Amino acid sequence: MIIGYHKPALPHFDDYVFDVIDILLSDGRTSRLYKKLVEEKKIAVSVSTSNGFPGSRYANLFTVFATPRSPHTCDELEEEIYKQFDRLKEEAVTSYELNKVKNRLEASFIRSLNSNAGLAGRLSYYQTIAGDWRYIEEHLKVIEKVTPEDIMEVAKKYLIRKNRTVAQIVQKEDKD
Repeated sequence: MIIGYHKPALPHFDDYVFDVIDILLSDGRTSRLYKKLVEEKKIAVSVSTSNGFPGSRYANLFTVFATPRSPHTCDELEEEIYKQFDRLKEEAVTSYELNKVKNRLEASFIRSLNSNAGLAGRLSYYQTIAGDWRYIEEHLKVIEKVTPEDIMEVAKKYLIRKNRTVAQIVQKEDKD
């Protein structure tokens, strides 16, 4: 199953908020969706999110990819994902969670600059997407500005029914 929400691209501030939401929801075994859907409820085999699908140059999607665990269905899993989105809208992320996410984003960003190829990739990315390679200097500063209130506002604005597209791959039943 894939759920896609329309959203703006970089350098819009909301794109940075979605970077934070992405890590919060699905980066690793301590992420919200993994803990709730895979470990606790055991209704998913896998769940992940992606900010900027299919590409970042123009307005794009925040996507959720999920696979239900048998005997659970895509519909069941979809409803549980929406409950987690409702939680983002109604409960402020704790400062501990937010700091953990920001630290992960910073570490990932710094690791991406570890090689000439990584640095060249980042510089060309910002030149192409943001229109200025110097934006590399601003990236972490903008991420640092994201607040729990920003997360709630962005979730309320974009993670809504009329802004989404849902695709499910289902096995066709034989009518023998």
